[in-house]
Amino acid sequence: MSEPVVDQTDQVNQARLASLGMMVAGISHELNTPLGAINSNHDVIERALNKLQVILEDEVVTQDELQEVRKIVRAMDGVLRTNSIAVERMVKLVESLRTFGRPDRADVDRVDLHEGLESTLAVLGFELAAITVDRAFAELPLVECYPNRINQVFMNLLHNAVQAMPDGGTLKLMTSSEGDRVRLEISDTGRGISPEHLAEIFEPGFTTKGGRVGMGLGLAITHQIVAHHGGDISVSSTVGEGTTFVVELPLRLPKDHAAREGGNDVVA
Repeated sequence: MSEPVVDQTDQVNQARLASLGMMVAGISHELNTPLGAINSNHDVIERALNKLQVILEDEVVTQDELQEVRKIVRAMDGVLRTNSIAVERMVKLVESLRTFGRPDRADVDRVDLHEGLESTLAVLGFELAAITVDRAFAELPLVECYPNRINQVFMNLLHNAVQAMPDGGTLKLMTSSEGDRVRLEISDTGRGISPEHLAEIFEPGFTTKGGRVGMGLGLAITHQIVAHHGGDISVSSTVGEGTTFVVELPLRLPKDHAAREGGNDVVA
């Protein structure tokens, strides 16, 4: 009996679900830490207020009670500072998610690519715990693109780089511009890719992560998005040393971008 055929639409949908699942896991982890701190500090504040109520039940405050009040106030000040940091972290995460998804900028726009890179790094969050991020950003002009799709390129490439360094390493991001094009390099110090795999890395369905149908579409979709924008993507790698992806994009979309095949149906 022959195996059922999985068409490209089904594969793309599975790739979208995989990407969404990864993002949800990352977001949950990132929010859990500051929320846990706020929840714990809420109990501290509640106990401190109860102590203050006991001390202030009568009209007489002894010297010992005054010292206790001062101690409680100092402790609450530290707790509130911690809460402020936690709240700021959550606000920044939500802002990064808004920037990454760009629900209000789904169509063509002129954007700062560095902003997209930073928002993607923020979404990856906890996955970067053991990784050093080295930025070498040049001053870039705004790039005309589909922001949602370019951010998907960043997510695919950065997530692959992180997965290539399970024990930690260095993720290097370099940007530059020349003439009417910008250039982005994403390098990792991971396990590298063998030459035989390197030759087919952008083919739909290719993956070195086992037989998960459709999960190997990330780089194929990335290649398609970059091509749709009139850009180029290349890869070089050395086994045991790391991998570098280079993305080049024009400052303006090609005039025929709307008619290019697959431009509207591959990215969530």
